[in-house]
Amino acid sequence: MTEVRLKIARRSSHPWIFQKMVEKPSTRIPPGTVVDIVDRDGQWAGRGFYNGHSRIALRVLTTNRDEAIDEAFFARRLDHALALRRDWLRLEEVTDAYRVAHSEADGLSGLVVDRFGDIIVLEFFAAGMFRQRDLLRDLLAARFPGSRFYWFAEEHVQKQESFDVRRQEPPAPTVIREHGVRFRVAPGSKHKTGFFLDQRDNRRTLAEFCRGRRMLDLCCNSGGFAVYAKACGEASEVIGIDLDEEALAMAKQNAGLNQVQIRFVQADIFAWLRDILPSGNRFDVV
Repeated sequence: MTEVRLKIARRSSHPWIFQKMVEKPSTRIPPGTVVDIVDRDGQWAGRGFYNGHSRIALRVLTTNRDEAIDEAFFARRLDHALALRRDWLRLEEVTDAYRVAHSEADGLSGLVVDRFGDIIVLEFFAAGMFRQRDLLRDLLAARFPGSRFYWFAEEHVQKQESFDVRRQEPPAPTVIREHGVRFRVAPGSKHKTGFFLDQRDNRRTLAEFCRGRRMLDLCCNSGGFAVYAKACGEASEVIGIDLDEEALAMAKQNAGLNQVQIRFVQADIFAWLRDILPSGNRFDVV
C-alpha cells in the first residue's frame, strides 16, 4: 500500500491531518486514495484517505494496522452506528427519520447519512468517501430494504476536495413521523439533507411550555417548532414567520398533515418585529 509521511510525530487522536503537516509525495496520488500513514519518526500512525488538493490532506479511518479499509470495514462502521441508534437510543420507537452516520463521530470521516422514512440521503465531504458511494449505497440498501437513495455534496466541498458529483433529480417528497407528529420533507431541495433532525428533542421539549399560550416561531422554515407547539403542546395560538416562500408552503402542508391551525407569514423577521412592537402585541413563547 502507498505510504504518506508526516512532518511531525503523530500524537493527536483526531482523524484530520492537515496539509502543512504532510510531506509531499514523490509521485501523484489520486484524491481519495487509501494510504498508510507514517510519522516523522518512522512510526506507523494509521490508515486513511489521502487528498493532496485538500487542506485536510489525510483523514484517518483506523489506527489498527491489521484493519483493512474494505467492504467489511464500512459494514462494521455502519452496523456500529446503527446499533447506537436502534439498540441504545431506540430512535425507531419514536421516529422513522434520524441521522444514521455522523462523519467522524461514527468513524466515517467525510460522510453524513440521514434517513427520512423510505429515503436515505448521503452527503459527502471527502473525495475518499465519494469514491466509495456505490459500496455505501449497497450496504445501506441491505440495512434499509426498499429505500430510495439520494446523494450530494456542496459545491464548495467539491472544489476543495477535487471531486465532481453529477446533479441528481431529487426524490419526490416523503412524509416522516416523530413523537406522533408528521412532516413532509423534501431532500435535495434547500436546507442540507432535508430536515433539521437534530432538533427533534428540542421540538418536543419546547412544546411542553406552550399549553394555553401564544407561541411565535421566527425563521420557522418548514414549521417544525410551530407544528409541535400546536399539535403536542396545545398552544392557544401559533404564528410562524419566514422569508422563504417555498419553506412556508411546506410549513402549511405540515400544519395540514397534523390538522392544526397555524398562521404563517412571509416576511423579514426584523421588519415584522419592528412593525408589531408599537402595538403591544406580545407572545408567551418565542
